[in-house]
Amino acid sequence: MARSFPLMLGAAVVIGAVAVGVTGYQKRAQALVAGAEAAKLAQIDGPPCQTLTGEEYVARGSKANKTFVFDEIRFDRRYGHVDCNSVSTGQGLGYVPVCQFSGPSLLVVTTPKGSFYFAPGAGKPTTVITEDGTPRCIVDGNFRPELS
Repeated sequence: MARSFPLMLGAAVVIGAVAVGVTGYQKRAQALVAGAEAAKLAQIDGPPCQTLTGEEYVARGSKANKTFVFDEIRFDRRYGHVDCNSVSTGQGLGYVPVCQFSGPSLLVVTTPKGSFYFAPGAGKPTTVITEDGTPRCIVDGNFRPELS
């Protein structure tokens, strides 16, 4: 009886490790499926957001004061909600960050390439796709927070 306890304990540890590994794999697989379903987001085409220079942004009275970082990119927005996802480019293992805003009014996107200023307008759903450090802002009405 005393000899079987270490064997049972070892078996329980192995079974627990396998269960944790399988669960992690399943969660990753589900995230990849969600990213593949969201891949159409990278193909969004619509009117571009109004762009601002840094001076024009500073001259405005209101500022984008709600800040968050996603995939090492800083986003500042004035209003609304946001949902971000890494979306497959459809070319190998490439992924790009895609953020959808419910109605930001003002956006500042900061990447290693600098700060980019957009004024899509209040209440206008907006999508920002950042490829190679350069954001592309589109006014499109496609805000779907269930994708993340």
